[in-house]
Amino acid sequence: MSRSVMITDNLNNKNGNIEERLDYNDMYNSFKINLQVNSTYEISFTATYTGQYKDAYNLLRMGQGIWYDGREYYIEQVENGFDENGLATKQITAHAILIDLMKNVRIDPKQPTEDAPEISGDSSSDSGDDSSSDDNPQPGTVVKKSDEQQIYSLQELLDKFLKDNDQGIRYELHGNFPKQAIECSGSLYEWLGNNLASFGAYYIPHNYVLKIYDLDAFKLPTDVQLRYLHNVTSVDIQSDGNEFYNDFDVYGGKMEKDITTAGSGNGVSEAVNGDWTPVIQNAASLVGEHLSQADINLVLAQINLESGGNETILGGTDGLADGRATGLLQFKPGTFNYYCRPPYTTITHGLDQIIALFNVPNWRNQITGHSGWSPSGAPISKSPIQAQPTTSSSTAGANDIVSFCRSFVGKVPYVWGGSTTSGWDCSGFVCYVLNHFGINTPRTNTVGLENKGTQVSPPYQTGDLLFWGAHGNSYHVSIAMDSTYRVGADNERDGTVYRTIASWPPDFAVRVPGFGGGNATNADGDSSTTTTTESYYALHYHYHDEESIKMFGLHRGPQVLADSVYDMDTLKQYVKNTVTTAPPTTIENNEIGVGDLHLGNTCKVIAPEANISQEMTLMGISYNPFQPNGDVTLTWNNTGLALKNAIYALYHDIHQMNNNLDRNNTYGAIGTKLEDHFKNVESQKQSELSKGQANRPYVFSSGQVAAIDDFVNS
Repeated sequence: MSRSVMITDNLNNKNGNIEERLDYNDMYNSFKINLQVNSTYEISFTATYTGQYKDAYNLLRMGQGIWYDGREYYIEQVENGFDENGLATKQITAHAILIDLMKNVRIDPKQPTEDAPEISGDSSSDSGDDSSSDDNPQPGTVVKKSDEQQIYSLQELLDKFLKDNDQGIRYELHGNFPKQAIECSGSLYEWLGNNLASFGAYYIPHNYVLKIYDLDAFKLPTDVQLRYLHNVTSVDIQSDGNEFYNDFDVYGGKMEKDITTAGSGNGVSEAVNGDWTPVIQNAASLVGEHLSQADINLVLAQINLESGGNETILGGTDGLADGRATGLLQFKPGTFNYYCRPPYTTITHGLDQIIALFNVPNWRNQITGHSGWSPSGAPISKSPIQAQPTTSSSTAGANDIVSFCRSFVGKVPYVWGGSTTSGWDCSGFVCYVLNHFGINTPRTNTVGLENKGTQVSPPYQTGDLLFWGAHGNSYHVSIAMDSTYRVGADNERDGTVYRTIASWPPDFAVRVPGFGGGNATNADGDSSTTTTTESYYALHYHYHDEESIKMFGLHRGPQVLADSVYDMDTLKQYVKNTVTTAPPTTIENNEIGVGDLHLGNTCKVIAPEANISQEMTLMGISYNPFQPNGDVTLTWNNTGLALKNAIYALYHDIHQMNNNLDRNNTYGAIGTKLEDHFKNVESQKQSELSKGQANRPYVFSSGQVAAIDDFVNS
């Protein structure tokens, strides 16, 4: 090990050309190196101004580089003062160079500027296509990972920070690390402090190299033995029973189950006078598809192209062995079976084929209305649809009336005296609809329609005839879809319209026997779906450490929730890395005196009377290397069952020793010792001890005896 400390003019990671040696006497009296895994990597000392070392003294400024033992440190703190002789001093604290450099490596979110502003609100344009699959889910059950996040390997995350970094930092990974749902943000130094434990990792800065280890790779085996109260007499054991848990529930993998129920449909399963519009609307409602008028026209055009509206027609084979194209949209049998939704699985039923069409992903872009098609893509859903009762074209059900009337909205013009789909006036439209549903109604005017039923008052129901003008002298009529909407042929400008009743209130209404009654379930034209969401965790286990409970009692803890962890092994590793499941215990000793030590060195903790020999790993070291026989403070890892057993054994070891001393350590009034508790404990060989430690007598101060008594009796 180098026994010199050099100060340079290397500032801010720029090579200097001056190097001065610091006073050895200052180093002997005050130098301290303090290395703590994942925390502190620093040196400190007090430099005194002397004529011989004034050049080195004057170089001690913030940011200057210090070399010791082949490693460079940056000065972080300088405190000026005077010693007892009136000489100027500087108290120096310097961190490993990599600590400063890592603070300069940052990943921060971009903030909005005028060139790249933050935009809120709906920026989409209204193209008349309200068919977004996100807004209009298909009926069925969708299970999804509600908190699924991108998981990254430690290497991927470090690459985000360090790829092409301008600080000259590189890294090494030693061991195996789980993937975690962690993002990169802030400085690399802060990020390591906040997240490295989740990977079960430890880092060591070595000049410009960041070395990261898992525990197995971190360990450096040695033959050092720590015999409590034998070669080590000053040991501080502190346990905290407030912040550990040995019994708790663990949940991971937050899930959501979206259960979507389709609209009720209008019950129309066959074309009405050759018009497939009501059937298209029914299919859309059953699967939860929202259609614009353009969508309906597109499907109608494709039906006309493929089959002319014949739901049982057979087409060709296209020279393929997968059967003949069949039915309304000319599905091949295998293709239809792939896209159909139970129970609508009959290829020669037009409704079933239209439902299959709506189950083709992005169906609007797969049909054109003027050329053949070949469905592609995975079905949107294969969940069964709750079948709705169908009605024939002669049944005057409320839903049938609404679907039939609305199929003409925006398509049939207003023609004075007309009564066909080529054009009609208000009374011609009503006569056409009544006749379609089996209510014999010769062509007549509004006054002639007043006598078709009994006059009623609001609220109106589906099928009620709405009149404007005095009874017996009415001048306009339309049909109520429910208590809110109506359909009618209003005027030459607007043609056949669908409007609210409140926008032009009628003067009276007539309810026609056998026509309508009640209100339609889809009168407002909304083939909506209802979605309910169930939330739950896919992973669950109960953590219970019976051995810990026997030793330390039950410490039941709060639930551990890891929403974004969807793998059980990863979940258990997450608990291991982040939850304190054993008493947080700090063991420090300053008399082991083993000379050259490194973070990661392992030793054995030995309690001879209990036959305990447990391995521990050095996680921290603080000492003055210029004083070979000086105090060394060592901090050992304090997690896991091994240490828990060791602490428990040490407690009983000391307790038993205390009992022996209480009984046998005095004789009469003169205090003559009758028994030496350590008499039969052989001294360690010189090779096991550092210089000056061989055959060391076992001497306890009064403070040490009091500390042992406090520990035993606690």
